[in-house]
Amino acid sequence: MYIFNRKTKQKHIEQLEFKIANLLQEDLPQLKKVIGMSKVYGIDFMHKPAGIYVARGYKPDAYNEIMRHHRTHFNLKGILILNQKTKEYYPLQLNYLYDSLTRIEVENPYSFHRLYDLDSIKIGKIQLEHLPLVNPDIEIAEKALKSLTKEQKDLMELEDTFEIEIKGKSYYTILDMEDGNYIAVDENGRIYRLNHDHTEQIRKIADKPVDFLKLYSGQKSDLEKIMLE
Repeated sequence: MYIFNRKTKQKHIEQLEFKIANLLQEDLPQLKKVIGMSKVYGIDFMHKPAGIYVARGYKPDAYNEIMRHHRTHFNLKGILILNQKTKEYYPLQLNYLYDSLTRIEVENPYSFHRLYDLDSIKIGKIQLEHLPLVNPDIEIAEKALKSLTKEQKDLMELEDTFEIEIKGKSYYTILDMEDGNYIAVDENGRIYRLNHDHTEQIRKIADKPVDFLKLYSGQKSDLEKIMLE
């Protein structure tokens, strides 16, 4: 039981993430911003490669903000941490998703907080290795719009699709109206306007994707009136 209690815990990883975000406040201010928008729900220990995985979640409004403005996936290099035994600084292998710390690759992850001094971190030469962002919501949106041709789908912003959940129902954005509002599709191909400031936040505007294209020709100005109705 004593050994179990000495295992690296969630609070240690939260401490590390906050320390790094503070040190990088000038160069990467988004890291600290996202910490305030999310909650760490737990950590898991990985074996191949050895490391620590960070599980986190977001409230609905914060999630929408993250999906809109923090669509990132990268390895962060250049963060050094003091080894308490050797008294030397070693580089950390850090992975970020949506500007949040997601994975730390380190040997002996169970003892991470005892092997290293979490208060002794310094910045070396910072490098971001950008990685492809896998978006499973695109597949759902593509399937919902399968009746359209490639040219018709190219009028939409499917590469930036993300899920918005409102009152227990899921909608997948197909157009960002650039004011916090969206045009979205459900899994059955019905098209909606989502206006967070309207008394009627969700309003169906087309039963089929092809019907939506009678309203939208590729210019978002076509939809200004509809967004307010």
